[in-house]
Amino acid sequence: MQSGKIVEWLKKEGELVRKGEPILVVEGEKTTFEVEAPDSGPLTKILASVGTDVQVAEPIAIIGELGPSTSPPVSIEKTEQERPQPPSTTPAYGTPSDRVIASPAARHLAQEYGLDLASLKGTGPGGRITREDVLAVKQSAPPSQSAQTISQIPQPTVLKKTRLAGVRKVVAERLSFSARTAVPVTITMEADVTKLMAMKEKQRHVGFTAFGVKAAAKALGDHSSVNSTIEGDEVTFYSDVNVAVAINTEQGLVAPVVRNANKLSLKEISLTIDELARKATENRLTIENLTGGTFTVTNLGAFDVESFAPVINPPQCAILGLGRIAYKPFAHGNQVSARPSTLLTLVFDHRIIDGVPAAKFLRDVKRNLEEPEELL
Repeated sequence: MQSGKIVEWLKKEGELVRKGEPILVVEGEKTTFEVEAPDSGPLTKILASVGTDVQVAEPIAIIGELGPSTSPPVSIEKTEQERPQPPSTTPAYGTPSDRVIASPAARHLAQEYGLDLASLKGTGPGGRITREDVLAVKQSAPPSQSAQTISQIPQPTVLKKTRLAGVRKVVAERLSFSARTAVPVTITMEADVTKLMAMKEKQRHVGFTAFGVKAAAKALGDHSSVNSTIEGDEVTFYSDVNVAVAINTEQGLVAPVVRNANKLSLKEISLTIDELARKATENRLTIENLTGGTFTVTNLGAFDVESFAPVINPPQCAILGLGRIAYKPFAHGNQVSARPSTLLTLVFDHRIIDGVPAAKFLRDVKRNLEEPEELL
């Protein structure tokens, strides 16, 4: 808190105040609160009128007789005990002559419950209505029909409750961190995979994920901005291309790494992914398997997902999502034919990668998949 606005003076000049007694209401950045008298004596002088914005520690009133023995001026102090009441809903306060004497907390609570302050009896100093007075009236009132109806609504049957732990907890923490820090941007391209499907017929042991990893790894060699990580304000670009592959397990999502994927053959990448998947299923992945990734590929095509925007795997700067392969109509001149295609989705951190470099990278991935002979 740097400053506060004077909302209401609870005492007039010349009135006696007691130490610890609220003497004014101040509106801060987050809430409205009372300022108490630091000493007892007459409120000799009010230095800041209602509506004035006063800096913290600036004098706002003088308590005590004027002269050498005058008490120190009252000031707004920083406080950690502000009541959590939004200033935007603070009701208008009248002058001392025409208002009901009530604390700010009581006013907000009465407004929330729909109670008329004028009908309440205060138990505070001078008949001041307190928060406790409002609560007492609310608790003594019969429950409303709406409250009774809500309490009678049947709740869903609970199957089980569990806490985030292990891999699931790590996944939650990392993805939450990514959502809080990265500036994700998503772009999508459609790739004609007619040639890839023909090649896959000859190499049935090679899955579509392996093709995607190889196509991305080949493109990453020419796009260092995408093959990077960011930690704090430090960005690191890599010459090694280590592609992490998202694998689902019963314990949660893991992303083991295919190291130097740009230097491996398509068959070697496929065998590596199969081995990492087995280790993940058997919970045998090592720290080495799970660290050092510079980019991630995730494939949900096997679950009939058309396209999706995956969450960036921190501290990496980009992730590629592979959708399902489906036959769609393609127009070539005045001829229309059905061809297998897939949607490629790149999510990148705009703090590091701009739109054009990201589009050029994804275009190269698309070209690699459409001309898969170069991936062998």
